[in-house]
Amino acid sequence: MRAWVFPGQGSQHPGMGEGFLDRFPAECATAERIIGVPPAQLCRDARGEYLGRTRYVQPAVFLVSVLAARAALADGRPPPEVVAGHSLGEYAALHLAGCLDFDSALGLVVRRGQLMESVTGGGMVAVLGLPLSRVTELLAEIPDVDLANHNLPDQFVLAGSAAGVRAVVDAVRRHGTGRCVPLAVSVPAHSRFMAGAAEAFAVALREVAPAPPSIPVVSNVTGAPHVPGEIPGTLLRHFVEPVRWWDTMCLLARSGVAEPVEVGPGEVLTKMWRRAAGSLPAPAPGGPLTRAAPVPPPTSVAPPVAAPVAPAVPPPPAARGPAPGPPPAAPVGRGHDSGPPPAAASRPRPAGSSGLRADYGIRYACLAGSSPFGVTSPAFLRRLSEAGLLGFFGAQGLAPPEIRAALAELRDVRRYGMSWPSGGDERALCDLYLAHDVRHVEVTGPLAVVSPQLVRFRHGDGPRQVLARAPDLATAVRFLRPADPATVRALAAAGHLDSASAGAAAREAVATDVAVERDAHALVPALVAVRDREAPAVRIGVAGVGTPAAVAAAFALGADFVVTTTVNQCTAEAATSDAAKDLLAALDVTDVREAPDPDLFELGARSPVAHRGTLFAARAEELYRMFLRYDRLADVGPRRLAELERTHFGRPLDEVRADLGVAGRDDRHVLASVCAAYCREATTAALRGTPGQRLNYRVPASTDVGAFNRLVAAEPLADWRSRHAELVTERLLSEAN
Repeated sequence: MRAWVFPGQGSQHPGMGEGFLDRFPAECATAERIIGVPPAQLCRDARGEYLGRTRYVQPAVFLVSVLAARAALADGRPPPEVVAGHSLGEYAALHLAGCLDFDSALGLVVRRGQLMESVTGGGMVAVLGLPLSRVTELLAEIPDVDLANHNLPDQFVLAGSAAGVRAVVDAVRRHGTGRCVPLAVSVPAHSRFMAGAAEAFAVALREVAPAPPSIPVVSNVTGAPHVPGEIPGTLLRHFVEPVRWWDTMCLLARSGVAEPVEVGPGEVLTKMWRRAAGSLPAPAPGGPLTRAAPVPPPTSVAPPVAAPVAPAVPPPPAARGPAPGPPPAAPVGRGHDSGPPPAAASRPRPAGSSGLRADYGIRYACLAGSSPFGVTSPAFLRRLSEAGLLGFFGAQGLAPPEIRAALAELRDVRRYGMSWPSGGDERALCDLYLAHDVRHVEVTGPLAVVSPQLVRFRHGDGPRQVLARAPDLATAVRFLRPADPATVRALAAAGHLDSASAGAAAREAVATDVAVERDAHALVPALVAVRDREAPAVRIGVAGVGTPAAVAAAFALGADFVVTTTVNQCTAEAATSDAAKDLLAALDVTDVREAPDPDLFELGARSPVAHRGTLFAARAEELYRMFLRYDRLADVGPRRLAELERTHFGRPLDEVRADLGVAGRDDRHVLASVCAAYCREATTAALRGTPGQRLNYRVPASTDVGAFNRLVAAEPLADWRSRHAELVTERLLSEAN
């Protein structure tokens, strides 16, 4: 099998491209327009202005690689049957396979280089002579470093913070085997530190609609051929996940590739293959890659000689050659049932799942998530409903009479949902929701479980929607599966499920929709794979979006919908204090910190809160350390207890214990209860805007609210009094539709 491979950044050298640039004047003219520098000047780099800067290196290497491929084909070289590229080189491979036209591919590469150059303060280091097991141990020991490249069995590149890179060098030196070569870059490429750049790149990806590859293109992210329809999401993951070049070489070897042809500047990949030759697997019978006739290159290239058969999957005309510019394309959102692929669409469609929009009766594939203690209030939900949108009332932390009062206030609201507080009297809650014909509930929080009453709500009186906001993959998978058979039998025996409903509960996932709350770049693709295998009807979403770029990134990853979360607290209709909203409106993306959670204080659980303008995070952390150190309050010492009364509680601790019903007792449980009481009182103080307690305010917050503040800093929405519920959604989604 013939394979062509394309090098990435690092292969550049002054004078590259000589002999190619003059042969393709049309492509060079297009490149000058897109890059902004004449290609001959760029590649010659006589003054050293360009080939040391990522924003210029990447388009230069891409251009030289593509023109080298075109020259080889025009000169009659047999075309490849499979292609791959190392990091940046993957874009040249996708172009040669007909997935991206020249203009689109080069435009993406230019934007990629700009974004990667903008990320500074990190570093990369090559680790040589160590096995993967030892490198995995290093990554576990040093938390702010990620695997960026796996090139050979004993050759890796790690990326992370500057301090993390130094720690790797020190650790390898102490180990006594292997060696490190720090790279002269400040970009922590292919690591979690590129997540912000990935979000911005998602906007550029929305402008292209990749065609199916005409020959296999091996993905750096998966080490397997690209899947048609998933190319944008995989390219987005490329920013934050490692280059699996060793897996790529093994795949090529098993497919019968004796040695790939390196196309582009340098011989880095050729030397890597030859060094690895003795360790590569033998060809497998039939091979993992299907041999198919190569597809002719783009029409601006002379066709290769004597192609034996026609291509099995010819690229559509839009992907066949340079054009004045790509036609308008639908957003690259997978949308579980959002219609035909973007390349086949005749006009733009709303991003995300049309089924979700129909089931919830909304205009956008976006839901407004709940905030506890009724912060996402009836007024908030009414405003959304009138705008053709839907949000969830925050019933967590409220007593049953308060929830009933909210439902009474929502009686004439056309569309709304309710949060499902876990752990209380869920039977009474289910009775209440069914009596008020609530159609949609949201399950969230660290205590989210699949309870019998939730199953009853989902199936007991016709199909209803259950949205699960999951903090991790395990929680998400739990809601992707049907209810426990014993639970279904018990509900049926109690008369809550008829035979049809019981059958549905035994077959269908508990949730209709699952949204991940963190690490979307890693969790969404994993969850989509589980969904496709186990629960095809469930829609997958991303919770906590704060910018249009974050929305676009979610859809590009394959999400069907998005959910707004803490940004909802900073709206005019949110039922929290003006002081808390002032604090939220002043946050930046770095002004959030994980702090002890009041509901799971003893277990060490944490939740994100505002860090700027309040001392809650620091004071709660101080209490948790105190809880770990001491067994009772008396052990803390009178001076420290007096200080806590003054700074944290503003009243004697005896009063706190009396309110908790533990007056006169002093043990470890009492100590934990008093510490958790501070966290709860800090929440109440923020909700009420209690004067004199501002430094203790506990205000739940994530980076989405800081990102939104940045987005609207120069707009009327900078003032939270102008941030009406529907305007937040409009601002986030209008650019994705």
